[in-house]
Amino acid sequence: MGKNTRKIKITKTRILVNRKILQRKNKEIMNLKNEISKLKKYYSKDNLTNTFNKSNGIRRLQLELNRTITKNAPTTIAFIDVDNMKAINDNFGHCSGDKLLFSLGSVITSSIRKDDFVFRFGGDEFVIVFPNADKEQATKIIRRIQESISEINQKEKLPFYISISYGISEYNGNTKIKINELNILNQNDL
Repeated sequence: MGKNTRKIKITKTRILVNRKILQRKNKEIMNLKNEISKLKKYYSKDNLTNTFNKSNGIRRLQLELNRTITKNAPTTIAFIDVDNMKAINDNFGHCSGDKLLFSLGSVITSSIRKDDFVFRFGGDEFVIVFPNADKEQATKIIRRIQESISEINQKEKLPFYISISYGISEYNGNTKIKINELNILNQNDL
């Protein structure tokens, strides 16, 4: 076997080995990307309600408020609070309260528009963000949520009555709001 033939065989072997290593590494990278995607989803969601969690929701809300200022398009924010949640937990148990919160998260998520988003703000408090929507449009969606809650109350025959209180604030490009002001708005609107 000549020197050139030996060099060609060694080169081909190296290429095959390198190709296998690259394939294995690419598979590892894909697995890691899938794991990262799962972790992002896990850490961005509230486990109980399957809505966004507070930190992810506030991050997205800040981005939306910035977009509102730059695009001069309205964004409306609704604060929702479950009425009598403490009494429901005290009288019927926290499992019943958890089921209520899960159901409410599902009702809200299925009632809002594609670009809207909801996050759990606190124990029984939710925030819905309505990009490109004025107060009137957001109120129509809130009423749709209330109708769905009424249907649950009628169909499910729960030992308690589900109801919500809400407050709505509309923002446009001229309105500047800081995220830490949301707590104050939440307390004033409800």
